[in-house]
Amino acid sequence: MARADPSPGTATDTATTDTDQWRLSYMVGDLEHYTEWTADFPTIENYYDQYRRGDYAHDVVIERRAVVEG
Repeated sequence: MARADPSPGTATDTATTDTDQWRLSYMVGDLEHYTEWTADFPTIENYYDQYRRGDYAHDVVIERRAVVEG
């Protein structure tokens, strides 16, 4: 019996079991950038303060990863 490997387009990015993960979202020009997900909130908060006060980034937002169970 043959099995097909799932195509890359059908893979989903699921959240880990860690309940509190954070990342920073920010804009540079017209491009949106993100940091890696991390459980280390003080680091993300530090980045937020730095980017918000800097001249090159705008629309700086701290995002929390949510786990959706169906």
